Amino acid sequence: MTLAKPVDQHKREGTYRPDRHADRLSLSPSDLTEPDWSTVIGDGPDAEKVKADASDIWQRIVPALSAATRITDAQREVVVSFCTAQARVWQAERFISRDGLLVVGANGVLVKNPATTVLNTYSGILRAARVELGLSPSAAARITVTAPDEDDDPDGIWD
Repeated sequence: MTLAKPVDQHKREGTYRPDRHADRLSLSPSDLTEPDWSTVIGDGPDAEKVKADASDIWQRIVPALSAATRITDAQREVVVSFCTAQARVWQAERFISRDGLLVVGANGVLVKNPATTVLNTYSGILRAARVELGLSPSAAARITVTAPDEDDDPDGIWD
């Protein structure tokens, strides 16, 4: 299997050809930095649990994503969205488990728990982020990983 070189490397080596390389975006590898979840999620009911959940998800997926896809800090917002959406899905599931699928509405009749709407919204965001990150089995099968060359940074400018 031939691995594609990053566009930056082609430019450094003088082998860059717009007809072959211009359609690819190449970002220099970098470590993803975990956000301050307090600024992303804020305060409110159950916020500490949501922040802890988001941080736990980050700690579990970022090492694998960094190794498998060479995701960079410039692309981290999609990872933040994924972690936040998953944490919110779990929060909505907790509310539904606590209160039930149906709750008593303002006029005294049973209505759908509003947490189900939140659950559906965040499930859609989560589904899209999974595809972007290659975290579902079908999305992972469609991703071609470009491994870094051993001599990807001969000048050491990215160290």
